[in-house]
Amino acid sequence: MAEVCRELYDGVARTPRMRVEEACAWIADDYPRKWMRLVGLCERAMANGWPRIRRGDLYLLASQQGMTITECMEFRFDNNLWSILSRYMIMFRPSLSHAIFPKVAEVDEVDFEQVWHDTVAKSTFFWASDWRKASKLAEVAA
Repeated sequence: MAEVCRELYDGVARTPRMRVEEACAWIADDYPRKWMRLVGLCERAMANGWPRIRRGDLYLLASQQGMTITECMEFRFDNNLWSILSRYMIMFRPSLSHAIFPKVAEVDEVDFEQVWHDTVAKSTFFWASDWRKASKLAEVAA
């Protein structure tokens, strides 16, 4: 597992950057498999007409695709992960902004690209450096 997750939570308030690092460590633990499954499930849901993908929906989506509960347990992550990962998904696949709608939050001040490249993989390509820019790309393309 990535270094950022090796320590037990010690009760110290998490900064926005720490939250982004924790989400990246979750992905890095089984990258690219876990990441591509996550993106694929959301893309499939959007293709099937889901107008909105919210936290908590991913477990349901995985179950509907015939994945057993044990295979899907990795996607039963807490709400903090969804907040960060949904932003990364939009940066990675701007079209997902048509079904994923993050609210502006403190984490948006973090350099998502840098944290990802430092924690997960240096070679990952993002269409935009943040989810808002990626959403605008999707609007133009639509």
